[in-house]
Amino acid sequence: MWKIIYIYIFTFGLIASYLIVRILKYAAAKIGFVDRPDSKRKIHTKAVPLLGGLGMYLAFTFTILAHLAAIYKIRGSGIIPEAILTQLSGINSIMPQLIAILATTFLLVCLGLIDDIKPLKAETKLLFQFVMAVIVFCGGIRITFFTNNILISAVLTIVWILAITNAFNLMDNMDGLSCGSAFISAFIFFLVASTTGQLFVSSILACFGGILLGFLIFNFPPAKVFMGDAGSMFIGYTLSLLTIINTYYKPETSRTLTPVIMPLIILAIPIFDMISVMFIRYKSGVSIFTADKNHLSHRLVYLGMSQKQAVLFIYLVNFCIALSALLLGSLSIYGCLIVLLQALGILTIIILLERVKKCRS
Repeated sequence: MWKIIYIYIFTFGLIASYLIVRILKYAAAKIGFVDRPDSKRKIHTKAVPLLGGLGMYLAFTFTILAHLAAIYKIRGSGIIPEAILTQLSGINSIMPQLIAILATTFLLVCLGLIDDIKPLKAETKLLFQFVMAVIVFCGGIRITFFTNNILISAVLTIVWILAITNAFNLMDNMDGLSCGSAFISAFIFFLVASTTGQLFVSSILACFGGILLGFLIFNFPPAKVFMGDAGSMFIGYTLSLLTIINTYYKPETSRTLTPVIMPLIILAIPIFDMISVMFIRYKSGVSIFTADKNHLSHRLVYLGMSQKQAVLFIYLVNFCIALSALLLGSLSIYGCLIVLLQALGILTIIILLERVKKCRS
């Protein structure tokens, strides 16, 4: 039954995202809300409509609220499957977390829209994100990491939210890259949640995946619409929260504690891109917040790939590394070490390829 429900939620989210983004695409073009090319960091050659991020947020919120309203409105009519009705008490218990997610994503999307209209300082956006992270932490979305120390929990939660939000924000530097990578990661997180019986998280991830794919139809190179900062922060922030409320370690099935590092492996490519580009900027003596063309995707193009090839290459690497993380829950410590070494090995290969190109230049 739940497989059918997941497919339905995914499909509903995909259609809602496609229709809303399509409408906003034309609206953005008509009112002149477009992203114009420049020589500093943008690689597109003509103005592209924005508002894709707003479309994703609206589709995400509509899908969730519409179905919650329907469940509570007609729960006694016999139309709602019994499998869902038995979970009502669980839905009620996580309602504060859901409200915190929807409320703070709304505020973050508003910030992103302002930034898309008139660019804000990186420090301003970071401070706003910090406040949002504090709000959701107070709302009960927390990384505990086997400790009851609230200070450690707060630091881990806030740092994680800020890191993943900005990783996907920085990754939005080539058509389809940030959204496609988020879709792959969301799919793997969905597999983790659904196979461990986490019905609520699985449903939200199914919805989120549908939203992303609905937008990717317009954003895959060559992009017909951009998500803007509103969209890149929305997907990074939402994914960071969903990874926190997801559960990876199960005492009854996990052989080691290593499943807790699943999010690090599944999101290895966005994290690698963020760290590497900040390191390059630091070595160059410029601010780590300075926009440039030193991202992984740009470096792959420098190696000789086309933009589409670079995006597809990152998709493939992202999927290969993330897929291996699914094994962590059933492996011994030595098996988990192999999975970790494999992920590090793949990233090292990319680094070596880049160094060879530099040596020959």
